[in-house]
Amino acid sequence: MSAGPAASPPAGAPPRHLRARRALLVVVAVGMLTGVLAGLGRLGVGVAWGPRYALDHGPLLVLGAFGTVIALERAVALGQAWALAAPALGAAGAIAMLAGAPWAASLAVASTLALVVLNAAIVRRQAATFTWLMLLGSTLLTVGAVAWAGGRPVARAVPAWLGFFVLTIVAERLELSRLAPTPRWARRLLAALAVALAASTAAATLGAAHALRVAGVALAALAAWQLRFDLARHTVRRPGLPRFAASGVLAGAVWLLATGLLLAAREVPPAGPLHDAAVHGVLVGYVLSMVFAHAPIILPAVGRVTVRFTPLLYAPLAALHGGLALRVLGDLVGEPAWRRDGAIASALALALFALTVVGARVAASGRRRAGRG
Repeated sequence: MSAGPAASPPAGAPPRHLRARRALLVVVAVGMLTGVLAGLGRLGVGVAWGPRYALDHGPLLVLGAFGTVIALERAVALGQAWALAAPALGAAGAIAMLAGAPWAASLAVASTLALVVLNAAIVRRQAATFTWLMLLGSTLLTVGAVAWAGGRPVARAVPAWLGFFVLTIVAERLELSRLAPTPRWARRLLAALAVALAASTAAATLGAAHALRVAGVALAALAAWQLRFDLARHTVRRPGLPRFAASGVLAGAVWLLATGLLLAAREVPPAGPLHDAAVHGVLVGYVLSMVFAHAPIILPAVGRVTVRFTPLLYAPLAALHGGLALRVLGDLVGEPAWRRDGAIASALALALFALTVVGARVAASGRRRAGRG
């Protein structure tokens, strides 16, 4: 999900590596689609083949899809052929999950360990706060994967996985914040809050009492930091893609703040409506909003696929957040139908986003051909 300089592909990348990266992106897309359909299946929506994967909804999305694409992005940033082992293992784990193979969890754990090694290599090359936070985040991903592979309920792995996503995004936004004047004390505060989040989410996965409430305080504080200091506060004033990306970043930070306050105020159980609201407040409201914001930058960097900005991209972004608002409201007032309808709206937002990106690319190609003619 990075949009920073480190995500730029090395000049003259060998074609075979580019083909491999695009093949991995195809696996990610299949895993993402199946994971979303599986999530709808968990809510009683019988969509295509989704319900058969309902139990693997979380691991398939976290480890098979998002973990793979983040590892691929980091591999491109490092620029070494061996680094592709991490996303390759993640893709293999996703395929194994889809096939119902008993060793899928072991492959998933191996992919997270490979990502730790990859991030350690990046730290060795550039020891900065944001690279250390990415390394810490990937360690949390491994903690959650080991818990899940060891037979613990997915809900026990979720806190560590949430910590992974938030730390990864925070690190990438910190990298970008070098382009904006940020007080030294604020950067140090961000690092301290990130470490507190890592410790509390790891403790929650290990079963420590009240650890999730501490994590909620850290999440809310990190969101407040982003709303105050993130580069998006400045780029939202610029037209075109910068404003769209900043809108996604700031909207995501609002959801992170709300979710953090919920976790800090209530003992959220490992299942039920409050759990659903908290988990999806982070994963949909924060993580997917960041994906929407950065996709026009990530895809060219990772797959050399040009994404043309169009104002139509605001439609799926609005649908994503509108659907989540309905889902969370349904959780809080006890209306399962609202939760289901909100989840459907968010899933449709993903489809609309993909169609909009493809449509903008096709339209741009048509204009170029017409110009040459």
